[in-house]
Amino acid sequence: MELQKQMTAARFDTCLGEYIDTVRGICSGGFSLPAKVRHISDAARRLIAKPLTLNADLRYIPPHAYGRNLIYRDPDHGFVVIAMVWPANTIGSPHDHMTWGVVAVSEGSIRICNFQRDDDGTNKEYAKLHEIVRIDGKPGDVGHVLPPHEDIHSISNLSPTEPALSIHTYGRDIKRCRVFNAQTGKIDFADLDYHKSMLS
Repeated sequence: MELQKQMTAARFDTCLGEYIDTVRGICSGGFSLPAKVRHISDAARRLIAKPLTLNADLRYIPPHAYGRNLIYRDPDHGFVVIAMVWPANTIGSPHDHMTWGVVAVSEGSIRICNFQRDDDGTNKEYAKLHEIVRIDGKPGDVGHVLPPHEDIHSISNLSPTEPALSIHTYGRDIKRCRVFNAQTGKIDFADLDYHKSMLS
């Protein structure tokens, strides 16, 4: 009930409050990690079955970057729900999060490319990657990442004019990720933060 009050006060779509309650229930359910991700993916698909109503703060795009806007951080299970806003002509680099994630396309279109690491993973500075799956996601589509074998991916918005909005649910707060150079294989680290933070 307190969560619903917070969501209402922050002018969120009530569907988001219901979604977060569902994810909390799934995280409490004792499921295996693949089953948990499958159930959360099903819930995310229901969430975006119709357009979401989000206030302007959750659609914020900083200059020269994509928008990473925190909707909710769970105090018990650690998962976060984020509204990601992708400007037109955004080309993302391969990266990983070292945690499970569910990506739901709400508006526009995003390209998700999944990569496989061909070396044994022990080299901390370089990796040999090749693309294994390319998905052009449209509104209503849902994908996931699941370490250790389904984690390296990139997200791009190839539209020359239209932004895209996706709702991401991650198993933990992600403040740093590995970024892979697709040509050279060099591994770097990127520090991440939220451009707008609503519930935390």
